[in-house]
Amino acid sequence: MATRSVNIRYRADLFYTSLATLFTLTVFVGFSRTYYVKGLFGTPRLSWLAHLHGVVFTLWVLFFLVQTALVSARRISLHRRCGWIGAWFAVGMVTLGAVMAMHSVRLGYASGRPNMPLLLLSSIFDIGLFCIFFAAALFLRSNTELHKRLMILAMLGLIIPAIGRLPIPSSAIPWVILGFSLLSVLYDALFLRRAYLVNIAGVLLINMSSPLRFIISDTPRWQKFAHWFTHSPLF
Repeated sequence: MATRSVNIRYRADLFYTSLATLFTLTVFVGFSRTYYVKGLFGTPRLSWLAHLHGVVFTLWVLFFLVQTALVSARRISLHRRCGWIGAWFAVGMVTLGAVMAMHSVRLGYASGRPNMPLLLLSSIFDIGLFCIFFAAALFLRSNTELHKRLMILAMLGLIIPAIGRLPIPSSAIPWVILGFSLLSVLYDALFLRRAYLVNIAGVLLINMSSPLRFIISDTPRWQKFAHWFTHSPLF
């Protein structure tokens, strides 16, 4: 029995550390052309706000990777102490993400770029998914199994823009998001012989949001609202 528990723990450590590493690599590859190695591709210069957002977002992804590594190293007490730092960090990151999204949409409207209503709605969906899963993970932090699955879902919701920028056909992006979201579900089914409701609900929520954002953004009512919202002097 003790050996089986050790094996389960080892597999869990390997799985979640590998998943955190995969998310980190996805962010790097997805934003390589427009941020990390943009000099190699000659992409336009970024504003100070975009650089600030990029730095904070990168630090958050690395923070998540370190937190996962601390659990694998059995530094649970340090992981929990850093967790509260991460909670405040997440609030600042979400706030900055919302400001950056509004800034990008306004610039897009000013320069005549298409699909600005979709960009605004996608930003709302992505930030909203992260907030829902992260808040639930924070609330359920005493339940280790639920906490780590919710954090994986929160990170997946956050890196959807990076997935959308991977050098793959646009038609493949929803399938990549589906594949990423199913990894934790498959792990539970294959190695633990069980399913967690939070995983099932999270997979449905994340993957239902993909077509919904396209459907809603195409409606005249949303397009009118997006234009008013981003041009309103109140915001």
